[in-house]
Amino acid sequence: MPSTSTPTRSHSRAGFFIVFLSLALHPEALWAGSLQGRLLDQDAGRPVSSAALTLSAPSGAVRFVRSDTAGTFHLENLPTGTWGLRVERLGYRPLQDHVQIGASPTSVELHLQPLPMLMDELVVRARRAPEGKHIASFVETIALGNQRTPGTDLAQTLDRATGVNIRRYGGLGSFSTLSIRGSTAEQVQVFLDGVLLNQAVGGGVDLGGLPIGGVERVEIYRGAVPAHFGGNSLGGVVHIRTQPLGGKVRTRLHTATGSHGTRQLGALLSGPYKGWEYLGLVNYRASRNDFRFWDDNGTEYNAQDDGWARRLNSDFRGLRGLAKIGRYLGASRLQVHSTFDLSHKGIPGLGNNQSLHTRYDTWRHVAEAALFGPLGHSRAGYRLKAHHSREKDEYRDRRGEVGLGRQHDRNITQSLGLRGEVNALLPGQSLLTAFVAARGETFVPDDLLRPDSRLLHSRRRALAAGTEVEVPLGRRLTLNAGTQAEGLADRFFERKNFAPSAVLPSRANGEILWGYRVGAALDLGADLALKAHQGRYQRAPSFFELFGDRGAVIGNTDLVREEGHNWDLGVVFRGSAEGVGLTLAEVVYYRNRAENLIRFMQNSQRVSRPHNVGRALLRGVETRVEARLLPRLAIRGNYAYQRAENRTPFSFERGNDLPNAPRHRLNARASLDLGRVELYGEFSRENRHFLDRANLRTVPVRTLYNLGGTLPLVEGIALSWELHNLTDNQVADLWGYPLPGRSYKLSAYYATYQ
Repeated sequence: MPSTSTPTRSHSRAGFFIVFLSLALHPEALWAGSLQGRLLDQDAGRPVSSAALTLSAPSGAVRFVRSDTAGTFHLENLPTGTWGLRVERLGYRPLQDHVQIGASPTSVELHLQPLPMLMDELVVRARRAPEGKHIASFVETIALGNQRTPGTDLAQTLDRATGVNIRRYGGLGSFSTLSIRGSTAEQVQVFLDGVLLNQAVGGGVDLGGLPIGGVERVEIYRGAVPAHFGGNSLGGVVHIRTQPLGGKVRTRLHTATGSHGTRQLGALLSGPYKGWEYLGLVNYRASRNDFRFWDDNGTEYNAQDDGWARRLNSDFRGLRGLAKIGRYLGASRLQVHSTFDLSHKGIPGLGNNQSLHTRYDTWRHVAEAALFGPLGHSRAGYRLKAHHSREKDEYRDRRGEVGLGRQHDRNITQSLGLRGEVNALLPGQSLLTAFVAARGETFVPDDLLRPDSRLLHSRRRALAAGTEVEVPLGRRLTLNAGTQAEGLADRFFERKNFAPSAVLPSRANGEILWGYRVGAALDLGADLALKAHQGRYQRAPSFFELFGDRGAVIGNTDLVREEGHNWDLGVVFRGSAEGVGLTLAEVVYYRNRAENLIRFMQNSQRVSRPHNVGRALLRGVETRVEARLLPRLAIRGNYAYQRAENRTPFSFERGNDLPNAPRHRLNARASLDLGRVELYGEFSRENRHFLDRANLRTVPVRTLYNLGGTLPLVEGIALSWELHNLTDNQVADLWGYPLPGRSYKLSAYYATYQ
């Protein structure tokens, strides 16, 4: 019988021939050019400054620059070929086109069409960029619109941000929560396109279940929180923005594979149609997560029974669908979007006591409609929003493998919200923002094993109002001040007769949470800015903290609301993004004092319960730097020192570190741009921290090295690869849940523009 296999040498020759033919057909890949030009107002003919220009190559390369005060811009070392160009500036219609980069310098003159309108926190012709010099907040923006790393989720991406700590239960898709400046996950508000994902039921937002597909960028607010987010967040805000509408027809396809059965498929289609703009996206992720780990068999001080084990029941499958439509209605704009997320995963349990049958399924749908634009011919704008969300989760542990006994819960959470916002540009270029918002949420639990459940049908209604003003004093100093109040009314119902609970007070009379913030930003010249902020914030306990939910978490009905008094001070340097030199440097000191702080504490049975720990003092220093050392070599990194100190009056706790709050955290990345090919290396280190109030149970030091790059094949097709955890460092993040060791990822990407 003739052999059906092909010799390896033939495969190698075929691969070499394909690469050689690709280079022969596309010799421009070996050359680089430049782009320079000027932006002008189409009506007035004057220069347009501070406009954001983004160049995107089909290979996945992205370059970014802002126009200067003369409206000019300049980009060097651009691989030759066709680049997608997008220009954005508040007060103008977005401009999207293509430019052809050749070996010789390319010059263009672009004209932007004025468009007075309100967009999010921005007002007509008064740009309020999140990271601007006049904003008192310390904000970090992570661009993900052209993310190529396969198998990556939001938790892994945000873990590299300044002042952010991610706690995970395993590999891709595992439950992951976020902390900013030593806060709890409950204290951090997470928004998806302006819709709050945090629920009254609580538990924090699971970032592991949120795919990176379709996300354009993530904004992380540390300290002061702008009014358009409600302004009352103890731990900060994470705002996830999906791909925007606009531009010509474009198609993107993405596939990936990796260690432990990781696979990913994605497709995106967007463009205009009869006056409308549309965008549709589908993204599928899956992984067996059957990585090996070093098992101490539950005997930390006995190495005789240690050995390698394989992670069981840790598989994950997730599907995301995203749809957007929008159009202009005169000077106003209508936009509707809908996001659907579905996940199915196993809960593997502790490393030394793995579960085999425990499962957790989640179904989430978020929809929002927004209408925004100018108010007549005045220098003011409005924004009206309505949103609805529904989440259904089912937890099955019929054999009692995880947590407290046998469980099978099916819970449904629904919310409906309305919001109105007005922004006005006052004399002297002062910016006034006022908002009012109403939100209702219901939590319907269903214990499928027992007719009597500790979980109660719960309802929370909230009405919030607030205002914020930004006042420039001269050309260098800007003052910010804001206040907000939120009224809450909770009711808890018995499952049997759907009557108000006799066990718990319903708090139907309401509870008022209020806060304020004041800040200042001083332009010191030479691209330096001094920023300061002080504020007071409050948070009510969630249903999750009051009653617990599932697994190894029980509730505490004696909890009271927590309160924070926060302030920070820092210096920010922002240089030119072009050429060699320092482009960003930031040094910030913060000091946050918390009263009645709610923290989850683990007991000897490894069961967690929330407590008001009395007082806590969280202080630290955050540093961030970005620089281009050589024309093709860039570095960026951050280091954070934090001291999350327990200030309770109990002598055995006072002065200890709060649980899950490492003191030192370092992230660094170096990237080498070889024209169309990019190589990068990453390093991260986190010192040991503690799981309990007594500081006896520790999470060891974690040190990780990653290596990756992007390799284009032909026009529109590129490959990306990554080697994660090169040294195979065996680490555990939470309560004995191991993280993956050494692994690889490989993806292919294809894009077309019409």
